[in-house]
Amino acid sequence: MENKFGIFVGRFSPTHLGHEAVIRKMINICELENCLIVLGSSNAPMSFRHLFSYEDRRSFLKKIFEGIQIVGLPDYPTNNEWLLALDDILALNKVSSKKATFFGGCEEDIHFFLEAQRKCELLNRFDGTTPKVSATEVRDALIQGRSLEGLLNPVVTEEVKNSFNINWDRFRKM
Repeated sequence: MENKFGIFVGRFSPTHLGHEAVIRKMINICELENCLIVLGSSNAPMSFRHLFSYEDRRSFLKKIFEGIQIVGLPDYPTNNEWLLALDDILALNKVSSKKATFFGGCEEDIHFFLEAQRKCELLNRFDGTTPKVSATEVRDALIQGRSLEGLLNPVVTEEVKNSFNINWDRFRKM
């Protein structure tokens, strides 16, 4: 039997320990060479929700998951156009829809794919090995100057802080 191909779609703004837990489980199930991370909103203008550029977010992921395939996917006016673009990316990676499984760490992560009748696997990112964390919570901790311990992988913490400080200054001046 052929291995399935795992796909995790998210903004990763920034990548936190919850994302990391799901991606590690996806890699264990599918093997690294059969995994793809899709960085959504790769073209999004700076906002509170998008304080990290595509380059920033890609760098964070590459530091944590050396060798994983990462591709950016911009926003589109409709969900149908976005899904067509995602299907084009999968086709370029020679991934058949029969092998593709969309992974998520909470129901919100996979809801869209379930509605589109795609194969999904929910891997609880709050399984007791990680704190309940969201990217919004991480951004709030950065703004308030609180500790990021237990929220981010130490491998990227300083890079996240540095990128945030530069981008937060820019955002506040907009």
